[in-house]
Order: sequence, then structure tokens, then C-alpha cells
Amino acid sequence: MTDIRKELCGFGLRLVQAGLSAGAGGNISARDGNVVWMKPSGFAMDELTPDNLCGLDLDTGNQQAGDMAPTTEFNMHLAVYQERPDVAAVFHTHPPWMTGVISAGVPFQHLTTEGIGYLGRVIHLPYEVPQSDMLAEQVREACRDHETMLLPNHGIVTVGTTLREAYHRSLVAEDTAKSIIAASLVGTPQFLTEQQVAAILDEE
Repeated sequence: MTDIRKELCGFGLRLVQAGLSAGAGGNISARDGNVVWMKPSGFAMDELTPDNLCGLDLDTGNQQAGDMAPTTEFNMHLAVYQERPDVAAVFHTHPPWMTGVISAGVPFQHLTTEGIGYLGRVIHLPYEVPQSDMLAEQVREACRDHETMLLPNHGIVTVGTTLREAYHRSLVAEDTAKSIIAASLVGTPQFLTEQQVAAILDEE
């Protein structure tokens, strides 16, 4: 049993506890050399164990380990790893507040400096059918220059050089959405300008 499988299961539990995944929704994965460990299809994040994870070959997508079928969005995860050798973890979650915000028909804008620092480069993608090859290719292209991808009417994808980084991006995305909603309830959100966002990203 490798440590990375234990770690991935631990973050699955934390995602459920944080309210970022309900039922069997969402899927997470981690790279271990040329093997990508990911959630099996039909399992909730807090039901993951090292033994029920699926191990897929990074290049071919062939299953190397595990008796369960992998998440139906395995192609999206593999696409990210194939494009980004620096990425060690991909978390696809269905955070209710952020999913609502990005599905409201308006483009996403940064409200907080913390959001910029944690989320990295963010892109608001057009809707694609979940589990489709089109979605996987859309994410493949977007991940080349972005760490947080917003999928309207679906959820978000965050990547990280560590599992912890991908997890924190998921948390902060949801926290950012709550701040946007709070600002909208009491007044007009004062979003950061493109120049202000660029200044923070350039400092990192």
C-alpha cells in the first residue's frame, strides 16, 4: 500500500466534511509515478479506502490495479496529468455555493485577494456534458494555463502540485463564492480589476 493512496482517501473524507461533495458526486485522483489513483465509480468520497481505489496507466488509460470501475470522468483526470507534469492531484468537486455562482449566467470575477493567492489562474469554461470526451478536451486545454477551472451547471476542477494544494483550492473556491453572495446581499460587490489581479499573480 502506498502512502499516496492513504492520503487521497483522507482528502476525500475532508471534502465531504467540508460540504464540497454529496452522495457519489465528484471525483479525485493523485499521480504516483506513471499510475494515477482515482475514485471508483459510484462511491462517495468518504467511502474511499486504499483497496477500492483504481490505478490507471497515465499514458494509455488502461486499469493497472483495483477491482472497481474508475470514475466515469477518468478521461478528464488523465488529460490534466498528460498536459501538466507538475500536477500531482486533480480534485473535481460539486461545491454548492460556487456551482450556483458560476451557473448564474455572469462571468466569474475575483472578489478577494486571498482567492487570487489560493486559486491561482482561474478560467470560467462554457458548459459541456459531464463525462464526455468534449469536457475532457476542454479541461485539457484549459489546464495548460490555469489551476482552477469553473464548470457551470456542474462544479469545479482544481489541480495542485500536492494533494493539499488541490484541496485548499477547492475550499477557497467555495469560500470565495460565499463572499460574493454575501456582498451581493448587502450591496454591490466591488470586484478586483484585471490589473489588481495581475499584480498579485505576478508577485507569486
